Amino acid sequence: MLETRAFEPELIQRLDGLILGTKRARTIRAGQRNIGRVHGGGIEVENFRQYAEGDDLRFLDWNAFARLDHLAIRTFRADRQVELTVMVDASASMAIPERDDKLGLALALGAGLAYIAMGENDPVRLVAFAHRRGGQTLESTPFHRRRESYIGFRPFVTAIRCGGETRLAAAVGELLLERRQPGILIVISDFLVSPGDYEDALGQLLAARHEVKVIHVMGDREAAGTYPPPGAYRARDCESGEMREVMIGPREAETCRQRVELHADGLRDFCNPRGIAYARAFGASQLDAIIAQEFPRLGVIT
Repeated sequence: MLETRAFEPELIQRLDGLILGTKRARTIRAGQRNIGRVHGGGIEVENFRQYAEGDDLRFLDWNAFARLDHLAIRTFRADRQVELTVMVDASASMAIPERDDKLGLALALGAGLAYIAMGENDPVRLVAFAHRRGGQTLESTPFHRRRESYIGFRPFVTAIRCGGETRLAAAVGELLLERRQPGILIVISDFLVSPGDYEDALGQLLAARHEVKVIHVMGDREAAGTYPPPGAYRARDCESGEMREVMIGPREAETCRQRVELHADGLRDFCNPRGIAYARAFGASQLDAIIAQEFPRLGVIT
């Protein structure tokens, strides 16, 4: 399964040196400590600016005043931590088509991003979600901070199995009940739900002041419309169990390809104007290309 690649030395070496950037404020301004990261113990001077009425006098640079008769305010850079949660869709649709290994691709990408974020010693966790019998289910790892503990994610990643319905908005609602401080939240899914469901889910995360990133996963066969030979088939919805009689032929395959593109375009068009980073991960065979081409869209820099 593809998820094991996330723990292979070759891929880990490739991820070394990468940084997951954040759009959240990084500077502590004088007298205004509303920044996106939790303060650590070390605070260092970052810059100076001219004093303005109302500034906190504790931040005055008295040495500069004594030498230059000039009132200057110090601004600071602090040790910061941003919590990162990677939500991975583990619903039944992530296992279909089986050879596409969508779940393996999603887990490999999610674990890889977790490793990158741990380079800044930020707290990182992985969460798998699916609505199974008995209610919404969230499975979560503890937070890990240092790359030395990255291997601790492996048992969780390799044990995840697909099943149940997606119900993305319900999963997000359950996660937000924890009422944790705003951080970065990455959602990895095939998003095979109605637009209303993913719009509700992502809107909830934005309302909770999280910085949101989306990875849209689809399989090779799924995206290309490569289906069985033409003919009549009985198809069962893997999540609802509903059976349908369907015809498959060149025209139907082309229609499916077009619907995949329309669905992806609709999700991207919802994300972009709201400041949600959108990346497209179509095909497990494209893992290396996805890391190279799509991770920068998520704010990963060298």
